Amino acid sequence: MLALRKLFPVQAIFFLISLCVLPAYAQAHSDFSGLWKQDNAHSIPARSGDTTLRIEHHDPELTVETTTLRTLLPKQHALQHYTTDGKESVTTGADGDSFHTQIAWRDQALVFTIVEHEDGRIIDTTEIWSLADNGNTLKRIRQSSKSKGEQTILYTHVH
Repeated sequence: MLALRKLFPVQAIFFLISLCVLPAYAQAHSDFSGLWKQDNAHSIPARSGDTTLRIEHHDPELTVETTTLRTLLPKQHALQHYTTDGKESVTTGADGDSFHTQIAWRDQALVFTIVEHEDGRIIDTTEIWSLADNGNTLKRIRQSSKSKGEQTILYTHVH
C-alpha cells in the first residue's frame, strides 16, 4: 500500500475518482420539445375538447403554441415565448387574458409561477411540468387561486 501511495498521491486518486463520478451528476435538463395531445380521459379532473401543444425547447428558450378546438365554440390559439431562467415574460393567452410568468428549473421539472390578469381580477397559479413514461407523457400539475384543489393535465407525445 505504501508503494501505491508513492506512485499515486491521495489527491490524484480522488481526482481520478471524481472524473468517473461527476458526469453522473451533471445531467442535462429535460427537453419538452414536440407535439403533445391532451389526454382528456386520464387528466384529473377529466378534460374536454381537443387541445394540442407544439413546444420548441432550446434551453433557456421555451416556445409553447396552444390550439384548442371545442364543439360549438371558436378555435382558440395562443403562442407564448418564455425563458427558463426565472425572468418574467408577459404573454396573451388563448382567451385574451394577460399572463405574467416566471419559469425555473427544479431538478428535471419546470416550475411556472403565473399571475393572470382576467377582467380586473388577479389569479395566481403554480404549474409543475415534468416528463414521464420515458418522455412520452407530459404531466402538468396545476394549483390555482381560481379553482379548488389540484389539477393534473396529461399530454401524450405525438410521433
